[in-house]
Amino acid sequence: MTFPLADVSDSVIRLISAAAPLLSAIRIAPDRHITGLYFPGGMIVTAGHALPALESYTVVLPNRTLVPALAGPRDPSSGLATLQIDDDVAIGFPDIGQATPGRVVVLLGADADASPTARLTLVHRVIHAVEGQVAVLDLSAGALDPGSAVLDPYGRLIGIAALGSAGEAIAIPGACVERIVRARQNGASTKPLPRPAPVGFASSRNGRGWLGIALQPITVPDQLIARAGQAKGRMVVNITAGGPADRAGLRVGDVLLSLNGSIVGGDHGLRNHLADERIGSEIEVRLLRNGNLVTAHLVVAARP
Repeated sequence: MTFPLADVSDSVIRLISAAAPLLSAIRIAPDRHITGLYFPGGMIVTAGHALPALESYTVVLPNRTLVPALAGPRDPSSGLATLQIDDDVAIGFPDIGQATPGRVVVLLGADADASPTARLTLVHRVIHAVEGQVAVLDLSAGALDPGSAVLDPYGRLIGIAALGSAGEAIAIPGACVERIVRARQNGASTKPLPRPAPVGFASSRNGRGWLGIALQPITVPDQLIARAGQAKGRMVVNITAGGPADRAGLRVGDVLLSLNGSIVGGDHGLRNHLADERIGSEIEVRLLRNGNLVTAHLVVAARP
């Protein structure tokens, strides 16, 4: 007895496995994320309408590593947005597929830990636009994961899932994605990436203590909560060269958990560690680095 449906299912699973290295999860708020596609050169592309305008973000890569990402240029003509990370990948750019009404497509998204999620649907119709053939998907807007890769049965990139101007689920053409990625690789980007200003542990500049570090609140991945002993932390997104944090060996991407045994919380608690009387004192910092617990000791300096 043959099982044609089983063959279809196995084909979809193989397609997902082959394309999964493209996936990243972009954290846009506590317990909220969208999918981004991760390309060579440390470039991540996603649906612009779903990405809030921030200077920096936390991204979960396909290997479950958390890394900071900076806002890159947005492309108003296509509706795509980009992020930049200090990393690179070996996977090449996928082949581009064509949108055709009736074609079966797989929407490959990223869960919170960047593991794959999948939906199977059809191209309902095609809109002929200046940027290429825009696929309208047979999918409700509420079921859409913005930024997902829309793949044809051969694993070719039809486009990136997004909401259209009429509120329908669409795929921004893969040709647009390729154009943006190739332009960046060729050095054609004209907009510099913003970088967060180096600050102390607190975002406030009222205190005189300084550690030469910029932080962003994040949610600790579920699989690391038991090890960390808490669900929240702050990721290092920038370090001032020669500052206290740099001298203590902290790295961009570290997740700070506690200071002198106190869980890293709001700015008020952070300022207590940076008061005038703390200058010259040592702080024990507990942090996550590549999933492992690390302890470092920093000396509070006067703000330059």
